[in-house]
Amino acid sequence: MGALDLNKVAVCMGKVIKLLSDIQPYIIDGNDVYDHKDDLCCLAYMCRVGILDRIQANGYMNNPNLQIKIPTGVFSYRKETMASALRLTVGQLKQIADMDIVTSNYIEEILNKTGVFYTYDKILSEQLKGKI
Repeated sequence: MGALDLNKVAVCMGKVIKLLSDIQPYIIDGNDVYDHKDDLCCLAYMCRVGILDRIQANGYMNNPNLQIKIPTGVFSYRKETMASALRLTVGQLKQIADMDIVTSNYIEEILNKTGVFYTYDKILSEQLKGKI
């Protein structure tokens, strides 16, 4: 099951990187971050469930130099270590969210699986959750 979960982590990372790159041009200051709070919270949920939960369940962080192939297109991928891939996803999300204190607190709660995480867990459709 480990290789299948590693592939799911890589696919989720690819989606998060793509969505972050789509949002970043619209983010100039904290007000823009707050305006995109819901989008960023959904990305945080994806990071928690699709990336961090799978990494923790399989012990992938025992080897931060583990190579992972993140899909960037239909036939293309980028090779990263697990540590660098986490910086590109979770790290980048946190860096953006830190521009607004409210959004930053929401993102932290989702990534830590407390408070707001459970709100998003209830409101997101099962169809969407199945694609993470």
